[in-house]
Amino acid sequence: MTLLKGLITIEKANAATRQLYLYQLLASGARLAKKDHQGKFKIDARTAQRDFASIRNFLSDYFNNYNLEYDAKDHKYYLSNGELGLSKAQCLVVIKVLLASRSLARKELEPLIKSLLALLSDQDRRDIKPIIQSELANYVELKNLKDKRLLEAIYTFSKLILQRETITIDYTTQRHKYVTRTIAPVALTFSDYYFYIVSYNPQFKKNIIYRLDRIISWKYADKKIPLEQRTHFNLGDEKKKFQLMYPGTPITVQFKYTGIVEAALDKFPISKTIKKIDEQTFLLEVTTYDTGALMWFLSQKDMVTIVSPPEFRDEMKATIQRMLANYED
Repeated sequence: MTLLKGLITIEKANAATRQLYLYQLLASGARLAKKDHQGKFKIDARTAQRDFASIRNFLSDYFNNYNLEYDAKDHKYYLSNGELGLSKAQCLVVIKVLLASRSLARKELEPLIKSLLALLSDQDRRDIKPIIQSELANYVELKNLKDKRLLEAIYTFSKLILQRETITIDYTTQRHKYVTRTIAPVALTFSDYYFYIVSYNPQFKKNIIYRLDRIISWKYADKKIPLEQRTHFNLGDEKKKFQLMYPGTPITVQFKYTGIVEAALDKFPISKTIKKIDEQTFLLEVTTYDTGALMWFLSQKDMVTIVSPPEFRDEMKATIQRMLANYED
């Protein structure tokens, strides 16, 4: 079935009308055969060819990031966007990352994926849908996010950060305690399923991390926190040191590791291999924050041996002893 089958034909339309109509269809992602265009306007093949040529020249003169392409296999013309928009490969990657992150409730994820697919041609959508069908159907949203709408909140807080606003939030802590805080948001980031707002808190005189979905409500504060009072925060640098979004105290740790070295180095962006000790053991060094790092080290079973600094090694030993005490009858 041709794309234009069933549409009312328009006879005696001038060239401008035909070409505008043709461009509109192509811009919407349609793939058109020359015979479709002929049938629509009751024109001969030569005239139809001139219309397509005019579109190609127009794009070349004014929109050179777009090209009018011809698929010799199915004898149809289509618009390619060059460096603009999303290719089907790019779209697939974005959707896969969204699905794997589990960062959105299904009621926000599904419309977002639909919008991404709408940027593609019909054929590209048909190519991608079977690839994501099973993963989307079996998507398990996080219980904490089921009734949350984060897309608008992410945009709103990003604006508050850029405008250097001071706000008062009602917030639920990880211990399920309700608190009210006046803060100056300075950065928004994502890690391990959740979005976080890094904000200067004058009560504690330092930057505090708040999980976005735990912010119940917010309003502009009655009094602004002066810019000179706020603690500087460089998201690019600091994000390299975070583990599980626990800041803690900055620390450089050396440890023996018998696991997959690449995995450890990837986990800590500021990291390096000091030396190879034997066939299975490497001495690694990482710069990070102690609280989150300790949690990660403990997750590695007996593959980690902390070498330095001594106080962090002692903390690791004490934590393991407390863990062992939980299993003493």
